[in-house]
Amino acid sequence: MKTIKALSLVSLLIISNGCVPKNNQTTVIIPTHTTNPYPGSENVYPTQPVYPNQTQTPITQPITQTVTEAPYLPPNTPYLQGAYQNNSKLKTFMAMMESKHHFNRNYLNAIFSSVSRDKEALTKIGAFVDKSKPQAKLATVESWDDYRGNFLTPARINTGVKFWKENQQYLNQASQIYGVAPEYIVGIIGVETNFGSYTGEHSVLNALTSIALEYPDRSPFFTMQLENYLLILKDEKIHPQKIKGSYAGAFGLSQFMPDSFRDYGVDLNHDGHINLFEKADAIGSVARFFKEKGKWSNSIPVAMQVYYSPSRFSGLTTGFKTRYAQSHLRSLGMQPSSNFYGYTGEVSLIKLHRYARDEMWWGTENFNAIARYNPKDFYAMAVHQLAQAIREAYWKQ
Repeated sequence: MKTIKALSLVSLLIISNGCVPKNNQTTVIIPTHTTNPYPGSENVYPTQPVYPNQTQTPITQPITQTVTEAPYLPPNTPYLQGAYQNNSKLKTFMAMMESKHHFNRNYLNAIFSSVSRDKEALTKIGAFVDKSKPQAKLATVESWDDYRGNFLTPARINTGVKFWKENQQYLNQASQIYGVAPEYIVGIIGVETNFGSYTGEHSVLNALTSIALEYPDRSPFFTMQLENYLLILKDEKIHPQKIKGSYAGAFGLSQFMPDSFRDYGVDLNHDGHINLFEKADAIGSVARFFKEKGKWSNSIPVAMQVYYSPSRFSGLTTGFKTRYAQSHLRSLGMQPSSNFYGYTGEVSLIKLHRYARDEMWWGTENFNAIARYNPKDFYAMAVHQLAQAIREAYWKQ
């Protein structure tokens, strides 16, 4: 059972429509840096404490925000039209929504008559790949040097500091409630959307419908996402074509999929709506995701770089899913770069392939929590290092 009901994304729709707000306004309540010990790995920021006992500044001043009525819905129709009007899979899905969730069939006809086939989304997701034929190897970023360079830039770090300063009130509140250090909330939003500068241009409805109907390999997952998206539309009377996001249907500053929105969305500014295009709600939702899905603990660190003499590492499986005793890894010649803030539990062994050598790290369950957002070592490490770089710059200022 959901503990928080997903509410309307009204503010997004105001922006999208250019609507003038009505007069129904509501008043709502809203360390020392350690130098890098690893020679030859410049600009890598080691783990800092997660502040289990940090005192946060309470929110005492109310914040006034204007709320408007939800926009119109398309008129109901007894006829299904549009790109998928003859698609039997869609008709089966609509029948399921009618019987399981008590949707009105004419309402569903109206929604799906507005859908345009998203060929770009289908291409990017891999729906047109012929698996019976040999495929050319896709270009991938194989070096941590390249991947890291996309995110650990002075511009992104400075923008992150500005984001933290402007939203300190909400970051403190989310950290108090969920026990997640502010820099990691900022780090996720920085990696996902560069602090809201790009949240996607695809119609979420078009993308989810196209992939669910035309990509059999991923159809169950995207059909489930489409189901959740329609439940958001039904509950909050949102125009189905107003929410824009990624080609895979993720949206908002935090790039949540519809099921994550319904499971972990938070109305942090208490305006009666969950809107992931608003900074407050995106901040609260990321923190709740970390705590509830990632099982984040505020009493342990995230990751620590370790010394390893050979330039390349092999012999053990690596990755955020691995678990090893620290004593075993030490016996293989790995030397911690710090006391890891007293953490003695099992760790995952992370290998970051660089041009000159393999960079080795130990990760805790909190590193694994970051990977629940995107199950890739490079991604989780980018969030970790961006978070630490922003934290260092924030406290220096």
